[in-house]
Amino acid sequence: MKTLYEQLGVTPMASQTAIQQSCFRLVKKSHPANTLQPGAERARAEHTALQNAYRTLSNCQSRAEYDRSLQQELSSPGAKRNAWQAVRHER
Repeated sequence: MKTLYEQLGVTPMASQTAIQQSCFRLVKKSHPANTLQPGAERARAEHTALQNAYRTLSNCQSRAEYDRSLQQELSSPGAKRNAWQAVRHER
């Protein structure tokens, strides 16, 4: 499963501006009104996921909570080691 950062195509160290720009670009691209009918359902699901990711990461408090839960999830025994585990998120 992708992290919210991966969904938006940014790193955990991304600024609020970078998150906003990436989200707006992706939302515009995946908006259901811009998609042909056969892919509309998938586009709606992707559009909703992007909106939820942005809602979480654009709020400082919810982003901090998400980062803490992500760190706990990645540091738990049996968790897959990936690039996100190596990134130190400092604010």
